[in-house]
Amino acid sequence: MALSTDAEILIAGVGHPLMGDDALGLEVIRKLETESLPEQVRLLYAGASPLDILGELAGIQKLIVIDALTGVAPGEIIKKRCALHHTDIPINETETHGIGLGQTLRLAQELHPGIVIVLIGAGIEPAAAPGTPLHDFLRQMIPALIETIKDEITA
Repeated sequence: MALSTDAEILIAGVGHPLMGDDALGLEVIRKLETESLPEQVRLLYAGASPLDILGELAGIQKLIVIDALTGVAPGEIIKKRCALHHTDIPINETETHGIGLGQTLRLAQELHPGIVIVLIGAGIEPAAAPGTPLHDFLRQMIPALIETIKDEITA
């Protein structure tokens, strides 16, 4: 998919490609690259550093973050519109991405007031061993996650 310079929506996949189920966000981005998406949508493979998302937000009105989620039943799909006030975004005590996703989303709201932030993901079992592949049950959930993302694009 060609990158749009007029993008209004950024879809960012977060996760570590070598840590099993944590790669869910990245696998979803790979699948989205094969889909027909509106021109105002841009995809970002953010990897294990969600902080990199901040440098991509100029002109973006909606940020959709795709990530594997702990603290959610494995396989459960979550779609959460982040609160308008940055202090309402929950932060887990344990972050696996250095400066974590919660802190990154807070910074995004500080730096880009009015941006709409939506978190879409699925629950995983925590602590995958390095080199472990994405579980099949999560791979099978990717089409449902794609549909949830497409619904959010048009919302």
